[in-house]
Amino acid sequence: MPISVVKQYSVFLVNEPGTLKNVAEILMREKVNIIALSQGVHYDAATFRLAITHDQEISHILTRAGFTSVKTEAICIETKDRPGLILDISSVLTKQNINIAAIYGSVTSDGLSRWIAIVNNITKALNALEESGMFN
Repeated sequence: MPISVVKQYSVFLVNEPGTLKNVAEILMREKVNIIALSQGVHYDAATFRLAITHDQEISHILTRAGFTSVKTEAICIETKDRPGLILDISSVLTKQNINIAAIYGSVTSDGLSRWIAIVNNITKALNALEESGMFN
């Protein structure tokens, strides 16, 4: 199961009915494959975080559609789900003094999990996670 670098886009949206649907339609039309997403709502605005594979680029699509977005590299950890997994991820990164700015994930019905982590040193984090051998 891979540990890889992906792109995360934080897209800023007005918090009103249909806004997320409009973004989703644009991404579908452009054949963007979202591998993970998270949405946080703050009063009248929302931040829609979406992770895509590293070889895609969508800044121009979002800008052309009138959305403000910020692109960030992130780490994607795909592994078997198990109790303590988030503890192991955070422990490996803490030992290397790597800060986790954001993390989100999910588990499939067949026991696989995918976690997206935004960290302050992506190269160091990627190496530490791979070298730990805990996520194979």
